[in-house]
This record gives sequence, structure tokens and C-alpha cells, in this order.
Amino acid sequence: MTTLTCKTCHKSKANYKCALCTDTICKSCAEFLDENTFSFLKSVPEELKFSCYCINCFDEKVRATFEDYNETMEKAKDIIIYSKEQSKLTRLLKKKEPAYVVENCEDQQECLMRMSFMAVKAKFNCLVDVQFNSKKIIVGSHKKTIWSASGIPITIDPNEIRGHLDPP
Repeated sequence: MTTLTCKTCHKSKANYKCALCTDTICKSCAEFLDENTFSFLKSVPEELKFSCYCINCFDEKVRATFEDYNETMEKAKDIIIYSKEQSKLTRLLKKKEPAYVVENCEDQQECLMRMSFMAVKAKFNCLVDVQFNSKKIIVGSHKKTIWSASGIPITIDPNEIRGHLDPP
């Protein structure tokens, strides 16, 4: 029985392989990503679709995208949202962009985060006329609700709107 040696720390018991360079690595030297880590990206580059990387490959090919993705997710949490019911407040704002539409989400929060992520990636800081729709799916005895949403991305100055608009 042969024991594999870790490429990084040179200890035996290297039970993992880097998905990119296929070198053997131990658990403590491996960088793991969840399979849903980049789920909000429209298309995930091939080198980011794996779950196990060695430190070198992670630093060279994954880390920058991973940090950018996490930064975008944090900004998406802070985006300004106005629902369709608040259209009286936003009727004078310029809405030049087409509405973002997201479908097949588990809940309203996921819909909102997906649209917010797209808006932040496109350098917007606000979504207006946000509407949610739900559809019940029944398969045998299993019931599930699938959500969709739409919203128009815009850029506004948060300091300018404090006296005029009251965010929800």
C-alpha cells in the first residue's frame, strides 16, 4: 500500500488532489470551496467549478475572483430597494435601464439578492419598482413555491434622497 505525500507540506496521508494541477495535498493544505460559492455569477469560469485546490492554484487562479465575488455580495446587501407600491416616491427618478428579471428562486430574499448582485456588478446602487411573483408547484404530495422578481436598476445619491424619499 502506497501513501501519497502532500505537495505543500510533504507529510504523508495526502488524501486530496488539486482540481487544477492534480497534485496530491493533505486536508490542512487544501483550499475548499462549496459547490454553490459562485452561484450568483451568470457564467462560472471552468477553473472555478471545482471544490478542492492546492494553495498555489487557489492563489493564482481563484483568490482574486473569490474576493471580488464576496465584496460584490457585501455591496449587494446594502443596495437601496423601492417596491412597485412605492412608485409615488420614485416616479421622478430616471429609469433608463431595462428591468432585471430573476426566476426560479427559493424565496423573495434570494430574488432580491440576485437582482442586487446584478445591479452592483453593473455599478448601480438602487433597484426601483421591485415586484415579486410566486408560483406554487405541486408534484404528488410535495408542494413548493417558486419565486420570481423584477426591478429596474438606477444610480442615486443616497445623501440627496434623504429628505425626499424614505427607503423601506
